[in-house]
Amino acid sequence: MSLQKNVLALIILVTFAWLSFMAITYALSFTLFQAIENIDIDAFLGTLRVVIGVTVFVVWVYGLYLLTKIWLYKILLKTP
Repeated sequence: MSLQKNVLALIILVTFAWLSFMAITYALSFTLFQAIENIDIDAFLGTLRVVIGVTVFVVWVYGLYLLTKIWLYKILLKTP
């Protein structure tokens, strides 16, 4: 039973990671694609959009790292 519980927990973690990746990718498309496609906009605004996009991505990666660390060490490794 413990193996099934751990496999289910890992499936939930991977599903959450992929869903959050899709959400972040969708959010980044609004900032980065507009900065790339609109050549006539202000250079500062384009640079700011790219910086915001990269910052959002880095925060997502760090948050996913913390979630995985907490999930794997505190939930999956605890003994019944």
